[in-house]
Amino acid sequence: MELQGAMGGVLDPAASPHDGMWQETYLASPGLRIAGGTDEILKNVIAERVLGLPGEHRADKGLPFRDIPTDSKK
Repeated sequence: MELQGAMGGVLDPAASPHDGMWQETYLASPGLRIAGGTDEILKNVIAERVLGLPGEHRADKGLPFRDIPTDSKK
C-alpha cells in the first residue's frame, strides 16, 4: 500500500491501479482471520494445554459424532 503512495488509499476500482485489487486485499485481510476463528481457537489451545486451565464444558463429550442430537429430525 505504501508503494502506491497516494493511490494506495483510493478505494474506487476505476481510479486505482490494478482495479483496486491491492486495496481490497489489504482491507479484507483482517476479516479472514476473524471469520476463520483462528485466534479464538489458538487462545483456547494455549489456555488449556499450556496454562493448564480447565477446558470448556461440553455436554457431548464422550459421544460419537453420529449420536450427537441435532434439530434436523423435526
